[in-house]
This record gives sequence, C-alpha cells and structure tokens, in this order.
Amino acid sequence: MAGFSATVDVTGLERARRIAAKVRELGGRPEPLLEVAGSVLEASTLARFTNEAGPGGIPWPKSKRALGEAVGPRGPLPAGKTLTDTGDLRDSIRYEVRPNEVTIGSDGLKNPVKALANQFGSRRQTVVVRHTRVIRSAYGVPLPEPRTVNVRSHGRVTNLPARPFVGVDADDRRELTRAWIAVLRNLIRA
Repeated sequence: MAGFSATVDVTGLERARRIAAKVRELGGRPEPLLEVAGSVLEASTLARFTNEAGPGGIPWPKSKRALGEAVGPRGPLPAGKTLTDTGDLRDSIRYEVRPNEVTIGSDGLKNPVKALANQFGSRRQTVVVRHTRVIRSAYGVPLPEPRTVNVRSHGRVTNLPARPFVGVDADDRRELTRAWIAVLRNLIRA
C-alpha cells in the first residue's frame, strides 16, 4: 500500500471563523448599519439648510426674509437665509433607529405644522382676528409719526412654496454606500 500525506494550511482559519461570526451577528442585528445611515442622512439634511437647497441640489424658493422683503411688527426685518430665521427647524432634525429601519425628520418643534408646511408647501385659508397694529408707512410712503390702527377680522390665503429638506438623493446613496463599505471592512478586519 502506498503512503498518502496531506498538508493543510490553517493560518487564516481562526480569522475566517471570527469574520463569519461577525457577519452572522450583523445579519441578525442591522442596527450598526442603520446608525451609520441615520448619521449620514442627518448630516446631509443639515447641510441643506446651509446650501438652501433640497434633495438633488434643487434650490429652495427664496423666502421674503432672504429677499430682504420681510416686515415685522416694528418694520423691515434684516435679510437672512431661507428656513433659518430662528434655527428651530434646523435644530429639530433628528434620526431614530428602530428594529429594521431608520427614520429621519423634525422632532421636538414647538409647532410641528411648520416642518410639514415647509417640506410639502401649504396653501390654505386662514382667519385673521380683529387686532390693533402700529403702522409707520402707508402705500410705501413713511408717515411723519407712527399710528395705531384697528384691523378688522378678515380671511387670508397663505401660499408657502415647498422647500423640501428631508429626502434621499443620489449623493446620499453614494455616501451611504461608502459608509457601509467602511463598516463592513472594519468588521472583516476584526
């Protein structure tokens, strides 16, 4: 009978077992990838307030404040940026990881309707109740002295254009892919 001998190289076997265990663990718990997705999408959403553009880089319609046309109870307001008057909306952006999903949006606003109206736009009839008002100009002409006037109740149509700030675009998909690949590479190196 002829002899038979075999040599098996097992130097990478233990590492392969660790990798397989990590991948199994990840398969049962997608939260690490969802956490990465949430942070990537939150950063992208916050950048939209700086860029004044929605998903896909589509510029938001300029607000009266951004155009320098906003007027408050004491006269013209200083020019600013669209959707960043107080910073409340921008500061309310959060993500939440739940089993098998991540959600991102506006959370904790005093007025949650504000977020919806800006994301999707709003055209609605509202009632303005009777009130007094101080005017400093009439028909574009400054008055010599401010006057207090009574304003009767009346209807008003609000026409707020959509300024989407939440959404996933091609840049987000590319960034998510890069981030997930980095997580998986780190997992495999473990």
